[in-house]
Amino acid sequence: MIKPGTSRLGPDFNTWLRDDPRAREALLKGEDVEVAITSYAQNDFLLEFLMGSGLWEILASLRPAKLRKENGKPWRALNGLEALRELSHIDRIAHCGRVIADTRLMLIAGFNAEAIRRTHRRGNMVVDPETLGNHLARMNSRDVIAAFYKHVALLREQKWIGPGIYAVDGHEITFPHARGWPGMGKVGEAYGYKLVLMVRVSPGGERIVGFAMGALHVSEHRLLEILLRQFEEHVCPVRKLVEVLVMDRGYWGAEFLLGLRKRYGIHFVTRAQHDKLHVVKDVEGLLRDKEMAGPGVHAWEERSRLGKIQVHLWGFDKVPLYADGDREVGQANVVVADEFDEKGQILLYQDGKPRRIHYVTSLPARGSPYSIREHYLLRWTIENQGFRNLTQRWSLDTPPGRNFSSILARIFFVFLLANAESILEELFPGPWQEERKRLGKLGVQGLIGGEPALAAYTPGGHLGLLTPQEYGAIVAQRERATIIEELRKAQARGEGIEDVLRRIAPADPPA
Repeated sequence: MIKPGTSRLGPDFNTWLRDDPRAREALLKGEDVEVAITSYAQNDFLLEFLMGSGLWEILASLRPAKLRKENGKPWRALNGLEALRELSHIDRIAHCGRVIADTRLMLIAGFNAEAIRRTHRRGNMVVDPETLGNHLARMNSRDVIAAFYKHVALLREQKWIGPGIYAVDGHEITFPHARGWPGMGKVGEAYGYKLVLMVRVSPGGERIVGFAMGALHVSEHRLLEILLRQFEEHVCPVRKLVEVLVMDRGYWGAEFLLGLRKRYGIHFVTRAQHDKLHVVKDVEGLLRDKEMAGPGVHAWEERSRLGKIQVHLWGFDKVPLYADGDREVGQANVVVADEFDEKGQILLYQDGKPRRIHYVTSLPARGSPYSIREHYLLRWTIENQGFRNLTQRWSLDTPPGRNFSSILARIFFVFLLANAESILEELFPGPWQEERKRLGKLGVQGLIGGEPALAAYTPGGHLGLLTPQEYGAIVAQRERATIIEELRKAQARGEGIEDVLRRIAPADPPA
């Protein structure tokens, strides 16, 4: 039976799975399907997930600072507009007129329906794009950070993140012609900002769980310390989520690494910064002692650029670490890896040196050296996939204005939306891949315009989105099937046509 629904607030995405064919089948079979009008078109799956999961409320509730009165443009609706702009992948605020001109999207954002109609009748837009830029510039950095970690806490609560391997990496946002923007730094001839991210890389899909941004000249050590401190302040002790933290050689520093282990109770995996370090020389000496080094272990890998390669690894435990020259500050474990091609020839760097890598870790190395290499290789997730997705798909490097607060606020919106997309891809891989194909086409109906749709919720926990035309056709098909079935039964019983009509279409009750 088809039941039009009016009281549903939205699906619980722990139980509802997007499956349009299954919903159509349930409607045709006459199952107990609840149908409700939804504001979203067919490719607004991500929007519906945001609203059903509570993430949209976190986006909308980021309140601008220094708001003296509430009689201007509604700030929650402006937050909604910014989210819709990012979902539409309009990288510059000045170009978001097509979103503002869409009545359906402005209603979703939270603007008053009468105000929208009134301004449209006058041939105007309900809000000017410049207003959105000014809105982002009014954000307070502390509030932005708190909102970001509120969303991380929600991810943890929903078990969309959990204990595992996390990686950190830095990214430079530079602007060729920028000068004197607040908070901006300079390194060489480049002006801009430095961004450090902490991302869950295993198990499961990538999730951005921490970030810190500063002037371009600020060290990644300093930004990582800020990130971890903010994480503990707003979410939970770092050790409850981060079992292993993977870092590139840019985070090298014996005292820094051992300090992370002592302060936060987490393991680390990184690479020696260069071959002249004491730890590298000590390990090379151990390697020359064949009895001490042992036979090592061999492994095969498939690499995108190098093809199939061999790796020969040795692990050494309790190797001294030094700082400030010859001052020993503690011990770590080291894995040495040599790389060979498929025929057994040593691979070379561009300078002609053999490809030998020294991994430094707090994890045991001698017993399973290849596991340390596997941990470090996960870092490529954030470097090759994470930042590529953020810069190419989400236009991370495009500033919304010349204000540090507006850039920080936009980063918050982008990171939350990118996480939501990653969660959908993991929870609903089939439907979401189809959704991505539609979202990737120019001019598709949905976030940029489109007809309102109907949401059909099946008893089996499936959600289908249908156009009114599709729904009408299914209802008509179901009614025809019902009539034919009743006529056949009546014929078998010897009933007349009038008896059938009275049963399936009773007369209206008297007024």
